[in-house]
Amino acid sequence: MNSSLDAFDLNAAVLRHSERDMRAFMAALAVRLETALPGRVSVERRRDGFFSSTRHVTEIKVEHPDAIFSLAYGKAGLTASRAKVVHGVTISTASLPVPQWLGELNKSVADLADRSAIAGDVLHGFL
Repeated sequence: MNSSLDAFDLNAAVLRHSERDMRAFMAALAVRLETALPGRVSVERRRDGFFSSTRHVTEIKVEHPDAIFSLAYGKAGLTASRAKVVHGVTISTASLPVPQWLGELNKSVADLADRSAIAGDVLHGFL
C-alpha cells in the first residue's frame, strides 16, 4: 500500500511540474510571437485563480492571409489547429500535432517574409 501511495505522489508531482513547464512554454511563445509579428498575433490570458493577480496564456492565434494558426492550453492539454481562410472566410479547420503545427507556422512566417520582401522590392523599384 505504501508503494502505491509513493507512486501516486510521484505521478502527481510529475503532472504539476509538466503543467508549470507548459505554462512557461506558452508564455515564452506568446511573447516571442507578439514581438516578431505585431498585429498578426492575439493572445488570450486568464487569471490563475479568482483572487490571483497572476495570469497564464490559454490561447495563441497567429493570422496569415491564408490561415489562422491556433495553439491552446487547457484542461485537455495542449491542442493545435490550423484554419484555412479564403477571402477572409474560414472554410475548414484541422487539428494538428504540435510539432507539425510549429513547422507549418514556421513556413507561414517565411511566406510572409517573402511576400513582404517582394512588396518592398516593387515599392523600391517604383520610387
